[in-house]
Amino acid sequence: MVVALAIVAVIPLANFIATSTSRTLFLSRSNDADWFAAMAESPLQTGDIANLRELAVRYQELYNTPVFVVDVDSRVVATSVSGVDVKEEDISAALHSTLAGRLPAEPPPLWPWRSGEMVVSRPVVNNGSVLGAAVLRVPTDKARDQVQSGLLLLLGGLLISIGAIIIGIVRPITRWVLRPLQDLDNATHQITRGALDTRVSTDGRAPELRRLGDSFNSMALSLHQARQREREFVADASHQLRTPLTSARIHIEGLSRLSPTARFALSDIDRLGRIVQRLSRLAGSDRPSGDAEGNEEPLDLAQAVKERLVGWKAVYSADDLELIVGEMVPGGVAPELEVDDILDVLLDNASKYGAPPVEVSVTRDGTEVVMSVRDHGLGLGSRDLKKVGERFWRSAHHREMPGTGLGLAIVRSEAARVGGRVVARPPIGGGLVIEVRVPLIDDYDA
Repeated sequence: MVVALAIVAVIPLANFIATSTSRTLFLSRSNDADWFAAMAESPLQTGDIANLRELAVRYQELYNTPVFVVDVDSRVVATSVSGVDVKEEDISAALHSTLAGRLPAEPPPLWPWRSGEMVVSRPVVNNGSVLGAAVLRVPTDKARDQVQSGLLLLLGGLLISIGAIIIGIVRPITRWVLRPLQDLDNATHQITRGALDTRVSTDGRAPELRRLGDSFNSMALSLHQARQREREFVADASHQLRTPLTSARIHIEGLSRLSPTARFALSDIDRLGRIVQRLSRLAGSDRPSGDAEGNEEPLDLAQAVKERLVGWKAVYSADDLELIVGEMVPGGVAPELEVDDILDVLLDNASKYGAPPVEVSVTRDGTEVVMSVRDHGLGLGSRDLKKVGERFWRSAHHREMPGTGLGLAIVRSEAARVGGRVVARPPIGGGLVIEVRVPLIDDYDA
């Protein structure tokens, strides 16, 4: 009888472990499937699928996950592996639901005694019409091994406490234990999405779970305070640096009449001053005046970009990266726009997170001058594109790489300071384009 009660207790917990692991794998690969669906929209309309095949092959090489794209008639148009049979039961069921415009249900739990791949499918949609589907065949061996390890640990714990199981309390205890664990799981997902003010309730819980909840809340509070301290540091540092920089400039300005070296130092002091101003604006502590530099001549954005690219060509060449200078259309913009700093951030990001070749161009679009930097990497999914430029945000694919998540936030702040904006979009053929769009000065004479 006690053994039977132990089995009753272990079933919900085991199902939770398997279901949670399956959901985590499904959600992580769903983001990739959404990205492929977005990339496939234009090729399915134009019929130019060469780049789509290359993306599929590159994705399989990186993640060991086969991927293919079908049209609305379930014909395979691009695949990373040959021999795809869309009539297989799992694939056929997923395509039937997806091509009908419905998202497939989450897959069943990944039990270790079963085998097979997880099929993740997402529709390719244009103006409400389904053009096809992007399908990933996700290996599940590692996930099943994780479930097996969790089940073994769970079984061991139950065997130790089997003598304490009493008839009539198995299910209530199981529900009572699972509820706070589910709350913690949901709160953890909220934290990973950036909601650092998320907390869990510790009322009416067992002492151990109360301690676990208190520890989780303390961790969340520490993360929230760390984020606040980062922002406060940016603001405080910019204010604290102003006075010594001003004093140093006064002293060096006096020496600059006597020493050429001092004049170079004066130029560096002025650059530091501009950096401090940008940090202050990024922290939201300054409100730039519109009259500060109103008498200066407009800046030719194309010319400024070409001059900065001279140095970056040498940097890219040293790293065996290809840097292409595209169309350079003259266009006057506000003289206070920090072109060098903006271009440095975009080209540095493209070299670290993208793939060559990287192309830089300056064009006009109506009343805007557009500086574009394009790379040919994997790009970003539709959800990530909306977050580009947020402070301290980094894509999930790039969090293991060095960086602060402030580069594009500074670019967006600099563009906004002159009435401009930053646009991130996926170009035809894959990759990522970052556009810095600033107002064109009408009376500029190229």
